[in-house]
Amino acid sequence: MLPDASGKAARGSQGALMQDQHRSATYHLARHDKIPIGSLVHVEDYKGERADIFLHKDHADSRLRAEFNHITSHQIGHGMWRQRWTHEGRMQQPSEGLEIAVSRWEIIPAHRMPSGTILMTVEEKGLCVWLIREGYCTRALRDEMNRMLGRIAGDGLWIQDWYDYDEALLTSPLIPVCL
Repeated sequence: MLPDASGKAARGSQGALMQDQHRSATYHLARHDKIPIGSLVHVEDYKGERADIFLHKDHADSRLRAEFNHITSHQIGHGMWRQRWTHEGRMQQPSEGLEIAVSRWEIIPAHRMPSGTILMTVEEKGLCVWLIREGYCTRALRDEMNRMLGRIAGDGLWIQDWYDYDEALLTSPLIPVCL
């Protein structure tokens, strides 16, 4: 399944359009013109809540890239994830191991994913796990991206911006959760 031989891509092949064009994290497929030799992932982070994520094109399917752009445009465009800007070149520094939040990619067997689903997230406060249908990225890419996410989310360069709410308001004592 790597990469899509038909040239077709789901949901926007040229990147994510944002509700706010100044905030974006856009995934791209690239080779070593944008990714250092020996790497499979490169992230360019810019002041103003913008980032470009380059995935090695021999290790990710174009449909997966399109799905990442679709989901990420929602997350960033609606302010669910925000950048905490510090300085240029910060993405290339090793993780400090702060463990502020956890974000990971996991490859899931196709029979365990909903029919037709390439990518989905499981997210709660302090955690975002990306579930990727097997065959759409290599394990080597997943492992390298997880190291990068240890820097991005773990060290708080990008943070979740979950609204504070009273969990008691989400349940009713009069209506059972399970019937």
